[in-house]
Amino acid sequence: MRYLNKVKEFSLLGGYRIRVAFRDGYTGEVDLWALFEKPKGPLTEPFRDPSFFQKAFLDEGTLSWPNSYDICSDVLRYYCEIGRVCADHELNAALDPGTNAPTSSALTLNDKPSSS
Repeated sequence: MRYLNKVKEFSLLGGYRIRVAFRDGYTGEVDLWALFEKPKGPLTEPFRDPSFFQKAFLDEGTLSWPNSYDICSDVLRYYCEIGRVCADHELNAALDPGTNAPTSSALTLNDKPSSS
């Protein structure tokens, strides 16, 4: 986790789209269907039913569901900033630039002022 910028509130927009407001004032929207379209185990299987997605709640600033599935607030923030769910390697490069993965300005969270 990079900045621990917790979620303040969220709205379900239909389907798997959400609008998320973070404690620093940033608000974004993203469709999370890509996380659930190909279930990878028992935690994601319930999301095949859209009514399960609708059971989202906040647990200490983290978007969570009754089966204990949650999405790290930094991950959710990055998804909102780029407007989509991305591949793990892209996410890892964005959240941990020290991994020697290729980086670019597109892979930088924008909630902290740049030093330049």
